[in-house]
Amino acid sequence: MSDQPTRQLSRRSFLQMVGVGGAAMALAACTVPVAPAGAPAGQAGAPAASGQAFLNYWTGWSGFEFDELQKLVDKFNEEHKDKIFVNMTTVFGQYEKVLTAIAGGNPPDVVSAVWLRELVSMAARGGLQPITGYAEAAGIDGSEYFPQFWDAWWYNGDLWGLMITSNSQVIAYQPALFEEVGADPANPPKSTTDLDLVAQSLEKVDANGNIERVGLLPAGLTWWGRVFGGSFYNAENQTITANDPKVVAALEWEASYRQRLNPEKVAAFQSGFGDYMSTQNSFFVGKEAMTQVGEWFIQFQKKFAPDLVMEFMPAPYPDGGNDNTTTFDGSVFTIPTGVKAPDASWEFIRWLSEPQNMGDFCFNIQNVPPKLAPASEERFVSDPRFQLAVNLLNGPHAFGPDKMPVNSLLYSRLAEAESAVFNGQMTAQAALDQVTTEVQAELDKVLQRG
Repeated sequence: MSDQPTRQLSRRSFLQMVGVGGAAMALAACTVPVAPAGAPAGQAGAPAASGQAFLNYWTGWSGFEFDELQKLVDKFNEEHKDKIFVNMTTVFGQYEKVLTAIAGGNPPDVVSAVWLRELVSMAARGGLQPITGYAEAAGIDGSEYFPQFWDAWWYNGDLWGLMITSNSQVIAYQPALFEEVGADPANPPKSTTDLDLVAQSLEKVDANGNIERVGLLPAGLTWWGRVFGGSFYNAENQTITANDPKVVAALEWEASYRQRLNPEKVAAFQSGFGDYMSTQNSFFVGKEAMTQVGEWFIQFQKKFAPDLVMEFMPAPYPDGGNDNTTTFDGSVFTIPTGVKAPDASWEFIRWLSEPQNMGDFCFNIQNVPPKLAPASEERFVSDPRFQLAVNLLNGPHAFGPDKMPVNSLLYSRLAEAESAVFNGQMTAQAALDQVTTEVQAELDKVLQRG
């Protein structure tokens, strides 16, 4: 069954819409990556057998997470032998290829290297085909999912994709280091005032100002802005609100940590961090006493630092802020416009979304299943750290990306603003005023074109 959108796709306008600049444009001529080593011998990259649909699937997962997903792909191929064969390739670190391939009319058959924050942008310009009809025919009505996830995948009356994993935002900390400085690991900070005190007590700086250990380096304004009670978009008025006073306060607070330690010293310290997905992760080796992560970090700790004792806490919040706050984003499984076998693409997405398949993959990489039943299974929630992640997603302060078509631009401009403020190049107010003005101007153009 096909459910093709009627809107025409302009390559240039599509790339502008999703916020991709000249670097992505230069990738337009890139070929599809070769098949991964994990694909079955003699089949990867080969023409499909007569009557068999051959699907190129692009993912953003890499490392051991890619390996776990490959096991699931292999299982799908075995169960759909002679009907569908899926060849999976990672585009980790090369996400622009997804956008340029779709805009250039040569898309993969299924792609999950689409961030939730990009979904509306891509859907609004016809880069994706809706899966509404497929879901209705399969009896998928959202009742099995966390409500906020199901809602996040809808735009303009259509369903545009499904996620098989989700994440919460938390702070990981080492109880042993808390005890070292006299902080109670059983009662971690609940306010930003208390967090500041604990973080400073955990810092180690030599006589020359060189940093040996930080308590925390807060970053990620889309999270902390929400923690402080701010917002980034007014849907009713279609206005960007990145300079919300509470968002400004959040950025000023983040920057205060760098200002105290000296931005140049912080940059030098961070340049010495080891590979994130390794035993040399800065948290595992004690360079960071606290670090911002998701529940997936449980699996990282088990794999790379199995003897380390690690706990989670929700983000401490200021007066007037939001308690138990998390944001959620993540990879959305989508069908690009113009694929040759959309029915087969949908079958792959539907199969991955079955509770057992979703649950197995999420458990193996320690992500939260977007479906309620697998997320509440004992194998997940027996770990109180994972239970915290689920509770946050179930709470009133779980925020997804705003549903507006220039989110990618907003997120990139917010990251640039953070960097400028951290480095002392701009004040938080000036930086966020600039973000608001620039992103609003682009939003107005997009809305006029629409």
